[in-house]
Amino acid sequence: MFFLWKRYRETEAGKLQKNSPYLIASVDRALELLIILGKCPREMGVTELSNLLNVQKSTVHSLLVTLAQRGFVRQTEGSRYTLGLQLIQLGAICSERLDIRTIARPIMLELAEQSQEVALLAMLSKEELMIIEKIEPQRAFVLIPKFDFSITLHSTAIGKVLLANATTSFIEAVLERGLAKYTPQTLTNREAVLEELSAVCRQGYAVGCNETIEGISCIAAPIYDSTGQVAAALSISSSSSSLTLERRQALVNMVCDKASCISQRMGFHKR
Repeated sequence: MFFLWKRYRETEAGKLQKNSPYLIASVDRALELLIILGKCPREMGVTELSNLLNVQKSTVHSLLVTLAQRGFVRQTEGSRYTLGLQLIQLGAICSERLDIRTIARPIMLELAEQSQEVALLAMLSKEELMIIEKIEPQRAFVLIPKFDFSITLHSTAIGKVLLANATTSFIEAVLERGLAKYTPQTLTNREAVLEELSAVCRQGYAVGCNETIEGISCIAAPIYDSTGQVAAALSISSSSSSLTLERRQALVNMVCDKASCISQRMGFHKR
């Protein structure tokens, strides 16, 4: 956990304009606390949080008490902390205001039903992958272990689509921060990743097989806005064992078709 947080803070996503006259240190630390608690799958104590933030325990305790008063964190047994219920309400409001999510949801329902696989919608948030919608099929499906996908731009199909269509400076920043190796199939070599991204741009979709989680494969396609820019990506996740060559091509066509439908409803018209 400490290593991952240290790496996050060293990336552009974790940097702030520390010399800005508008930056309030206490607010910055409080927000960092929320981010840490969100990335950690377990409850955390004051000492551990103090070490991660590199600030005094008394300061961390005061911040946690303040956040708890507002419902942004909650204290559990053993004087440990986790995210609070107030964030659920704010998250729901934020999701409702994302027009792309509203437009994409009915099409994602169709995709999940037709493919009988889990459908995901993602966007970029600074240098991180952000899943903003998830639709599960009605039938029993392959359970994907709980995983922080925020830094899997190089190892997931949905991440590759977003990264391949990003600016050169953005791609360079992601490559510079280092590429985590999740499985033996994960691409971590700079040249290999760039070659993969080039292929994604040429073919108009991406595939990831066992690159983030062993036994899980994914297929993704870009979603364009009215200006022709890639605004998000759509994907499905399947068990690798069920992804025969014939079924893989059928699912590629399906995902690309649904992504195109969402793009059209976003106002995109292919020239």
